[in-house]
Amino acid sequence: MSRRIKMIMGIVTIIVVVAIAVRMYTSGQYAMYIPSKHTTFRAEVTDHMTMLDTLDRLTIRKISDNEPYNEDDEITITDPKEIRDMLKLLKDVELKRVREFDVSERNPQYYEWRLTINKEGRFTDGFGLTFYNEKSISIYSEAKTRDQLEDYEITNEFNLNEMDRLFEKLKEEKT
Repeated sequence: MSRRIKMIMGIVTIIVVVAIAVRMYTSGQYAMYIPSKHTTFRAEVTDHMTMLDTLDRLTIRKISDNEPYNEDDEITITDPKEIRDMLKLLKDVELKRVREFDVSERNPQYYEWRLTINKEGRFTDGFGLTFYNEKSISIYSEAKTRDQLEDYEITNEFNLNEMDRLFEKLKEEKT
């Protein structure tokens, strides 16, 4: 009789533990331990900054597949307010991590951003962002030791034409 009670208690314990684990998994309470494929631009780039960090430099390059490199297609912004304004374009961008995307869907002209952050006055940290089209972006993070370069699919509305317009405006102001 006692052996039967022990067996029932063991089965009940296993069921309770599994039920609690499933509940914790689905509640999102331990989401930081479970890697998600869905993220945001803010989580991947700007959330890595602390209050003491300052935006140092943003270099934007317009790259064309069928033209050689031209210095006129590169601008550098050093004013932190202007850099914040440029980053506001991307604050609501939702991303989905992908292994790789089809390179043939890339626009003939795409943008590369290099963002440099001064980390508490001690060292600099950087991000490289490559916008291939309205749906594809690669993010390079110097701070990561693994998976420094990640490819993402943009899952919500993103207007590359707005970036093109701002780039041309900044280029005119520079000259």
